Amino acid sequence: MNPAAAGINLSELAAKLAEIDGARPLGVSSIEIGRDALQRVPEVLARFSGVKAGVAMLAESVRLEYRGADARGVVAQLISAQAPVRAVSVRTHNGRAHADAVTLDAAVRQAAGAGALVTVGSGTLTDIGKAVSQRLGGLPHVVVQTALSVNGFTDDQSVLLIDNVKRTIPTRWPDALVADTDVLSGAPSRLNAAGVGDLMAMFTAPADWQLATMMGMGSGYSPPLVGMVRDCGPDLLRAAPRLAERDPDAIECVARILTLSGITMGAAGSTAPSSGAEHTISHLIEMASIQQGKAEAFHGAQVGVSTVLAALVWRRVRSMLARGSVRPRFPADNEMEPVVRAAFGQLDPSGAMGEECWRLYRTKLARWRSNRDRVMDMDWAAVDAASAPLLLEPEALIDTLAAAGSATRFGELGPPVPPDTVCWALSNCHLMRDRFTVVDLAWFLGGWDAGVAEDVLAEAGRLGAGV
Repeated sequence: MNPAAAGINLSELAAKLAEIDGARPLGVSSIEIGRDALQRVPEVLARFSGVKAGVAMLAESVRLEYRGADARGVVAQLISAQAPVRAVSVRTHNGRAHADAVTLDAAVRQAAGAGALVTVGSGTLTDIGKAVSQRLGGLPHVVVQTALSVNGFTDDQSVLLIDNVKRTIPTRWPDALVADTDVLSGAPSRLNAAGVGDLMAMFTAPADWQLATMMGMGSGYSPPLVGMVRDCGPDLLRAAPRLAERDPDAIECVARILTLSGITMGAAGSTAPSSGAEHTISHLIEMASIQQGKAEAFHGAQVGVSTVLAALVWRRVRSMLARGSVRPRFPADNEMEPVVRAAFGQLDPSGAMGEECWRLYRTKLARWRSNRDRVMDMDWAAVDAASAPLLLEPEALIDTLAAAGSATRFGELGPPVPPDTVCWALSNCHLMRDRFTVVDLAWFLGGWDAGVAEDVLAEAGRLGAGV
């Protein structure tokens, strides 16, 4: 039985990670998932010395349902029985927090001097909490998860905004996770369904990670770490249709898979086990929304739709490999720099976004050129064969998203993403960072441009997905 079905035993999980080559030690010391988990917050906090100096509480600004009460108030009341509680507030944009420098600086100032930090919220707030904990010298940090929205609750990385570019930065493991199924069931259905969308990346991202390692464009691909989450795939596919009914067993199952997914990213020291081309597409859409001052869709839901596109790109690339139509190219910096700057200059005429993206893309480009001999000698049939078991067909992804009540089209997101933004993001997703994905391979093999991206979107549309 896999850990998602059997429950997460941290001692056994830590021992398993210790046996995996290259895996980093587990940094989470306590995980409470299930009914009444919220009531164990005081018990979890009591394990940390210095708590009586006060607890800083970073919480969502919206009401969080918990048995007819607001979960934020319940957590504050539980904590106040053992220590003073101080509120840490963050500014919002269109109702959403942004993990930018100004927000982080303000949160650090407010939490300074506390004996512990408790984050009550979903993905972005947890990213802020992990960064605050790190900047305050390892301040003990308890995450109270409030939705099945993303998988980033239990790793040691945060997605931060740098010059309005989404960057994954090493921060700190949370010391504890508390995920009460009654709190999770009170979250908006579309937000919980977004978690299924985020987990769809398990059916494309590992193939990107393996590809990068095979091409010499990345390292550390770990079948055991991938397997820890992929083995839960059948459970996820069975649980997804029951989320809309707020089935407690389905909610708990998805919560455990999200937790394991986060842990594998922390153990890998990278988001690569769960983040590939599908995340770069989503990141660019989010960057466009932020730059234009528009509201953002739920990250996980956006990743779900983007995963369908990534699967379709993989289908095309595998077809290229099978035909033997492989003619790698090795462009120089002076060829690619204007391409990168032009792609992001559309969003940010100041050039700051283009500069930040070029800074990392040029590293990837130099690595690609340095691997010329390896690439030219590559056994492309072996690349195709190795990728196949890690991929799920786009049709199956679409069926699972629909069954969970998650969007299958960008136009179904809240708010909907304009088709021209989707096409821009898909066309240019390989240019934003140094992570190598299937879209990079398509580009370097001469099989990627805006016209091909439009073809992929048209194919997705025929399947009931895409724009």
